[in-house]
Amino acid sequence: MSSILTFRTIVALLAISAQPLSSQSAPSPDSASPAKSVGTVDKAGVRQRLLSSIPPLLYDKWKKYGQWDYKQRGSQYRDFTQFNFGATAGKAGVDKEALVALARAFRPDPKDLDGLDDPDLEDTYVRNADEFEKVRKMAEQDFHLIRIAADYTWLDSNNSWPREDVGFTEERWNDYRSFFKKLSVRDGIVRTDDFPEAIFLIFRAQGLCTGGSSSGYVYSIAPLTPIVKTPKEALDAEARKSPGKHNAYVFKRLKDNWYAFYQVDW
Repeated sequence: MSSILTFRTIVALLAISAQPLSSQSAPSPDSASPAKSVGTVDKAGVRQRLLSSIPPLLYDKWKKYGQWDYKQRGSQYRDFTQFNFGATAGKAGVDKEALVALARAFRPDPKDLDGLDDPDLEDTYVRNADEFEKVRKMAEQDFHLIRIAADYTWLDSNNSWPREDVGFTEERWNDYRSFFKKLSVRDGIVRTDDFPEAIFLIFRAQGLCTGGSSSGYVYSIAPLTPIVKTPKEALDAEARKSPGKHNAYVFKRLKDNWYAFYQVDW
């Protein structure tokens, strides 16, 4: 109980600077643009205090690409993800104003976009292209798994967790974990209905299931667009172009059928 009370105290103070959000109304192009999301609150400090106050088990489920980030399956699950976030927060004793402050604190901002353009991402691919091919072939064989993380999996027919049938043997799961560690694919593999012929490998993620940013690698036989040289300005432009989508992607070509991806959602 004490950890929840500490958490509520912190986010209630943050709520003073927050404006109410409505999941039913689309943001204006400027408010949807990560490069425009500049406020007076020190988001880095706010996030750090929040992360130290949220019970770790709850954060593991709420974080971007966590077990309760159901919109990984496709943008059509965004409303369900938002609902589940509010429902579980209510059960944890978090009030509405505190919940709004929490969601706002982890929305992507210009610093998040700067962080996505990490030279280690491309360098890691160049050094380990053969290893990426190996894990890609494994994922294609395990096509019935739409999510492979180090600590949970989703089947195309069942995304509950925990469950008895994880989708493969423990030995094979350990093989994936070894690849994830070697390739710095910290959040594993994702298949999404938004790009049905693609396999995403998550290199970096920041935020919660309500919104955040990520980058990594994607293998796709179908061409991916838009292709960019630098992600920040292009990603900001994509976000402003279609704010009602609540997400934006841009891609950089690495090799035939292989791309780096950069993504934000809000």
